Amino acid sequence: MFDELKKKSLKSSLLGTIILLIAGVALTVFLGAKAFSAAFGYTTFEDLAPDKIRPGQLVEANVTVNFGMCIEEYEYQESAPKYTQKTTSLYYVIWTGDENSTDTRYMAIKVPVKYRSQMDEMLENTAAGYYSDPISFLGEIKKLDEEELRYFKEFFVYDDGTEGFTEAEYEQMTLPYYINVYASPASMNAVFLIGFAGGVVCLVIGILRIVKAATGGYLKKLRQDIVNAGYSESYVESDYASATSITKNGSIKVGRLLTYYSSGATMRAFANKDIVWAYQSTTTHRTNGIKTGTSYSSILYLRGQKSAVTLAMPNEATTQEFLKRVGDMFPWAVVGYSEDLRRLFFKEYQQFLDLRFNTMDHNPVEADGFNNPQ
Repeated sequence: MFDELKKKSLKSSLLGTIILLIAGVALTVFLGAKAFSAAFGYTTFEDLAPDKIRPGQLVEANVTVNFGMCIEEYEYQESAPKYTQKTTSLYYVIWTGDENSTDTRYMAIKVPVKYRSQMDEMLENTAAGYYSDPISFLGEIKKLDEEELRYFKEFFVYDDGTEGFTEAEYEQMTLPYYINVYASPASMNAVFLIGFAGGVVCLVIGILRIVKAATGGYLKKLRQDIVNAGYSESYVESDYASATSITKNGSIKVGRLLTYYSSGATMRAFANKDIVWAYQSTTTHRTNGIKTGTSYSSILYLRGQKSAVTLAMPNEATTQEFLKRVGDMFPWAVVGYSEDLRRLFFKEYQQFLDLRFNTMDHNPVEADGFNNPQ
């Protein structure tokens, strides 16, 4: 019994475990370097040689020169009676390294529009041959997409025949990258750190789920249910072996002593002698007022428990067959729902018990099993 249930719990937990492990690996791999930079500091952009610059790096750039704006990014906003255009970001051409570097390349930096005046003033100083006071930016190096790269190239290679870079000069003296400046570095750092920590948590939980399933940890509550019911495990073994499966996958089985069911990967059971009331619950699901489906479940209230046990059922026929079996095998249980029964159960509990539970012999009645569980 327990070996079989261990395999079932392992199988039931497999999908969730795989999802957790994939999410954990993805988050830790994708955010690992960024989380490290967020925790211990960004790389100084000026210290990177051109061949060491690559997408995904988090850098702190202290910009003292720029050579002009190559791209203006904007969005349209609808306002009566016409659309208006709002600039959101600006791409300026900068170079790698600093004034002491011997190997430099041109690339771009994408800054929020609030930096326009400072960057334009810096451009004037650059044209006059002066370095400006550095503006510190924190951001991520990204690769220019096809459209961005087209505008970037047009900044250097002119189509009208006037003087500019040749194709060879352009290829030799530029990098197809830009620094995407963060409007709020603190917020981005929090995203990287929390995301990375979430990935680690997913990995740990996924591994623990595998260990728990492999060692029978998901059967711990079942063993306690058996103890609470007053039975020994050896006695329950034979009851489980002869129990009838209600569902095709055996997630719900009814024995003479116990009803066995799975709650996710966790296996549970309750004593049939404690069933007080059982009835069907039907839920209609709607999206925007349109019916999208119906779900069915069996609700069972047990002696000494305030919360009901809810068993999800695949369809209404299976629900009705299950409740019929409960009514036939366990005559001390009230089966079916009405508002009068509900009022009596919650307001006059002892009177409810006197309907059947306190007046019937608690010996299971033999019943025909399900030949075709749905």
